[in-house]
Parts: sequence; C-alpha cells; structure tokens
Amino acid sequence: MKLWNPPAFFISLMMSLIMPLIFSVPMGMPIVICILMWPARWIVAYLLVTQIVHPIGFGLAHKIFGFKMGMKTGLWNPAAFFISLIMSFIMPAIFGLTSNLTIEALFYIWPIRWAVAYFIVSQIVNPLAFKLAGKVFGFNPKPQ
Repeated sequence: MKLWNPPAFFISLMMSLIMPLIFSVPMGMPIVICILMWPARWIVAYLLVTQIVHPIGFGLAHKIFGFKMGMKTGLWNPAAFFISLIMSFIMPAIFGLTSNLTIEALFYIWPIRWAVAYFIVSQIVNPLAFKLAGKVFGFNPKPQ
C-alpha cells in the first residue's frame, strides 16, 4: 500500500465530483453544498482507494477473474468492477447517511450507482486519469 498513487489522485478527484452531481443533486442536495463538500469527498475517496479499496479490488479481480496489473482492458475491467462496487457503497454511506440519505435509498440505488460508476471509470475517467498522471506527474505505469 503506497500512499502516493498518481492515477488514483485524478480518479478520486473526478469521481468525487461526478457521482454526487449525478445522484445527490437530483435528490435535493444544493449544488453549492455539493461543490463545497468536494475537497472532503476527494480526500476521503483518495485515502480509501489507495489504502483499502485498491488492494481489495485488485486482489478480488486477480482471485476471481485472473486479472493481473498491466493487462489490457476494454469494456470489461475486473479491477474497476470491484473498486466501483465498493466505492459506490462506501462514499454514499459516509457522506449521504450523515445528511439526508435514508438507509433504504442507500441500498436501493446502490446497483445503479455501481453501474454508472463502473462505466464512467472504466471508459472515461481511468484512461483520462492515466494520461493526466503521465503529463502532470511523469507517471509511467510500465516500469523500465
């Protein structure tokens, strides 16, 4: 578990704003509050992903689907599958239940949040985050 993960930096940055805009704002959260809470969500998401969820997600992807780091992914990405599954529950549980989200809504909307998070991460955010990590921080996912 490394604390510094350049792609996770950008993935958590983007997803901690995109998902609340998609799910919380239509359920009544004022957009100003959504944006003001963004830094807190980003820090929590980044720390959760780098320290807990990333190792669990990649471990499950490897054990269940034989996924290895560096494998090419298209529409199907086993690591994103498990990471989005976990994060689409944890983040609303932390931030939603402390505001106006009911426990019933947390569970009922979870499959939808998971599907949306999976497709956004695997198809848009993940490729963009790796490009940004390379340009901004000189990150190279393939050690030489």
